[in-house]
Amino acid sequence: MSHRLSLRSLSLRPLAVIAALTLAVTGAFGSVAYAAGRDHGPGRFLAGFFVKRMAAELNLTEDQQAQIRQILEAERAAVEPLMKQLKAGRDQLRTLGADGFFNEAQVRVIAQQQAQAMTELIVSKERAKARIAAVLTPEQRERAKQIMERFRQRMQNRQEFRGRGGFGSAPLPPPM
Repeated sequence: MSHRLSLRSLSLRPLAVIAALTLAVTGAFGSVAYAAGRDHGPGRFLAGFFVKRMAAELNLTEDQQAQIRQILEAERAAVEPLMKQLKAGRDQLRTLGADGFFNEAQVRVIAQQQAQAMTELIVSKERAKARIAAVLTPEQRERAKQIMERFRQRMQNRQEFRGRGGFGSAPLPPPM
């Protein structure tokens, strides 16, 4: 069933949520890809810096680092095809509706595929997190929890700053 596409009928909020979640997961697995030693894409430096800093802050032994590297490499192998699937879905969605017609059935099929890929990415991330936590000592787990909480707080503060019109924020649309 095709409908004429109207900009007023589109809600960008769900798309923004999907894009933000995709970016977050991509960033998380960018560090996985870097740690596996095979990523040459953008963000490699920051991901590597984060992984190295965590290893230093947690005072990981060589054995722990080797075990974590194995975990990350295994998860990276599971994540790569999912990331390619998400990109293919985004590419397909980009072309849909360009002719001014909306094919809801086709969009729903692609959206369902994207949702399934995101589900698998989240499962993979949580599996890696649990396996890595099992390698750490209780003290290292507590320290990692504190470090991640500080990181989350900084990210939240950054988002709030941008939301108030801080550096790098987009101007707010005029009221309707």
